[in-house]
Amino acid sequence: MLQKIFGEIQFKYKANGISTRIEDYYNLEIFDSLSKIHTCLVRFRNYNDFAKSKSLQRCDLYIPQKKYIVETDETQHFTYPRYLSIKNYPPSLSVGYDLDWYSRTCQNIKSVDNDPKYRDEQRAWYDTLRDFLPKLYNDVNLTIRIPLGFQVWCSLDPTNKKDVDVFHELALGFAK
Repeated sequence: MLQKIFGEIQFKYKANGISTRIEDYYNLEIFDSLSKIHTCLVRFRNYNDFAKSKSLQRCDLYIPQKKYIVETDETQHFTYPRYLSIKNYPPSLSVGYDLDWYSRTCQNIKSVDNDPKYRDEQRAWYDTLRDFLPKLYNDVNLTIRIPLGFQVWCSLDPTNKKDVDVFHELALGFAK
């Protein structure tokens, strides 16, 4: 469907040089926002060493024409730590998904993945960094998130204009 709408799609896109360490953002304008989120995640269960990888791992998809990152989020992304991170996003942060819907869904689902024990905080932090990529990386203009398991995306036919319109409205409605 994304290829039908945008043309070229790159899978497993790497935004090179994006650190997962909060201290590496100290001199950037967004440090206060990221620090607030990081501190909130640390305080949740007192895990302060959840950023194990030195750099952010590959993103799910990249749309070069628009410079969009597309993340597909299964239910394990809808955790209470993810809710905590989202509720601390600065109002000025533009994302390509409905923050209110994500926040409510995180509160309702409260998925838990404790392997390793800090995994929920780690995933919330890495998702936060991907959401902030437009402020960190010149080749990204927007991060879009498509939640999986809430809509039967595979039932939509990319050759059917009506289905393309439905996908565009539901999955890309917040993309600017």
